[in-house]
Amino acid sequence: MGKAVIYYILLMLLAAGCIYFIVNKNTHFDDAYTEDTINELNIWDSTYPGPSLTGFQSRYAAPTNDNVNADQFKDTCYAALLIDNENRENIVSYNALRRIYPASTTKLMTGIVVCDALNNGEISLDDEVTLSHDTYISERGALLSMLKRGYTISVRNLLYGVMMRSYNDYCEILAEYICGDTAVFVDRMNQKAREIGATNSHFVNTHGLHEDNHYITAYDMYLIINEAKKYKILQEIDSYDTFTYTFKDADGVVWEDDISPTNQFLAGNYKLPSNIEIHEWKTGTTDLAGNILTMNVEINKKSYSLFVADGASQDSLYDKIGIMFNLTRK
Repeated sequence: MGKAVIYYILLMLLAAGCIYFIVNKNTHFDDAYTEDTINELNIWDSTYPGPSLTGFQSRYAAPTNDNVNADQFKDTCYAALLIDNENRENIVSYNALRRIYPASTTKLMTGIVVCDALNNGEISLDDEVTLSHDTYISERGALLSMLKRGYTISVRNLLYGVMMRSYNDYCEILAEYICGDTAVFVDRMNQKAREIGATNSHFVNTHGLHEDNHYITAYDMYLIINEAKKYKILQEIDSYDTFTYTFKDADGVVWEDDISPTNQFLAGNYKLPSNIEIHEWKTGTTDLAGNILTMNVEINKKSYSLFVADGASQDSLYDKIGIMFNLTRK
């Protein structure tokens, strides 16, 4: 009798263990990250239901989880990726398929969805948007504009403020204007990500301020920034090193906003070699994401895409990008 009871208990423990494993496996990526944790992704295999090699992979570098020229990036980086766009070759790949926080590089997808709304005729760049309420964002250090309830600003200037200066409230204003609700706009962001093959990313908000279940991979951001190059207005914005625009307050008084890019190469705080030309780009910074910069660049007239998420400092971020620039000479 005693052996039967023990056998029964062991079966119950085994069943409970199986249930725990299944539940934990399927909820793992919904759990909160810690500052030191980056969750692994599985490599796409032959059963992957996404785009085939005759789709986006015929135009872009294939994803890889192998480390390529990664030694100089392991000390401080969460992820790093440098791709030769002409040969579709991974020159640097470190944690390229691991989920990390995107911070404001999220705004590349926000800008893409806004551009799709422009192209679809839902809105125009000259539309004037009057704020019906203040935009509430409470995260410490979040970059916000002067706009308040009753202020009026054009879609064009909102888009410049998002992409060039990284105003977080402008993302929310555009999302509400286009979709009436930010959640609906975020659904569009996730749908667009799936359409372009960035299927290992998930967006929860429009700006990239911290959410546990808001993540990208370096490889997905490579796909996203190359999607951004298809939109003329985004190319135009990324070409400026300073921009001045106006908006009106609730009394109709016109205000000016002089903005400079968050990309410190364009702002002049880090020297860019003369043989390098920057095209599409976006920065991002939060406590958990670290310091991020993704760019499409031309080096000696040859096209490259890069992504670096550095956990140490802004200086370390730009040092790592300098290392990437040097690696293109080999």
